[in-house]
Amino acid sequence: MKSGKSWWMPVLLGVVLITVLVGVAGAKPNGRSQAASGTRQLIIQAADFYPTNNTSAFFSNGYYLYSKVDGSNVVFIAPVQFPASYYVTVEKVQLFAYDNNSTDRIEMALYRTKPSVGTRTLMAYISTGLAFTDPTNPRTWTDTSISPSVVNPAHGTYLSVSISDDTNLRLYGVRIFYHTGR
Repeated sequence: MKSGKSWWMPVLLGVVLITVLVGVAGAKPNGRSQAASGTRQLIIQAADFYPTNNTSAFFSNGYYLYSKVDGSNVVFIAPVQFPASYYVTVEKVQLFAYDNNSTDRIEMALYRTKPSVGTRTLMAYISTGLAFTDPTNPRTWTDTSISPSVVNPAHGTYLSVSISDDTNLRLYGVRIFYHTGR
């Protein structure tokens, strides 16, 4: 009777093995996992920016930065590294800044580069304009007209920010909304 009970073990093992192999063979990779299918956010903080000109004409405490020398216009850049090794589509860019000045402004540009040929393309642009806002709170400026919006693995991406000579202009950071894929 012992031999009659064990005949089904190899059959069961065979069925399980075939089911697993058919499941693996039938899997269709789509380039993105289900968890990665939604919109993501990437924050570039004030501490991530460094000056490209006049390195003594600005102040940064890591929380915000501003130009501190009269007559200077300080330009900062920060690399943007998306945590994906494949295509990324940028949906929206937001600038967090304090602008309590009616004559100067902060200008931010998101660039996509192509290092193989040494070119860059403007993707997004935000200017605080000649705003005069609440002196106690930073404000959010948004650009949703991203064009071109796709970044592929052969591109580099960086932010450029220009701040005029006034302590009433402070950059807190930039947030980029994106999703993986085209």
